[in-house]
Amino acid sequence: MSVVFFAITAIAAIWSAVRSEVLRRELVDSLPPQFQDDLMSRYAVHTYALAPSTSLPLQTEYMKVLYAGCAAALSGSLGFFASGNPALGCFVLIGFLWAAYQTFKSWKAYQANCAGSRSTE
Repeated sequence: MSVVFFAITAIAAIWSAVRSEVLRRELVDSLPPQFQDDLMSRYAVHTYALAPSTSLPLQTEYMKVLYAGCAAALSGSLGFFASGNPALGCFVLIGFLWAAYQTFKSWKAYQANCAGSRSTE
């Protein structure tokens, strides 16, 4: 059973990483000049991906990346528990809880942006 969880983890993590890079490349031109290089743009993407000025389709894709990252962390944790390694399972579960909290905060910002765009139409 642990192999299934680790396969799901790999698929979700790879999909999330690829989509995150695609979104970073789409957003890099709209970032301020000091954040447009490869290194600094990685750190600025989270802030600018959920900025009200960013288009809602890009924000939606960013939220999907965050959801996939949470799914990967949870599945990885379950994989470690299923393989009989509870210490690593707990460690990854703590990472999942932190990622879920951050994703929830991002979801609230995304919902506020959606409500703001509906009120301006």
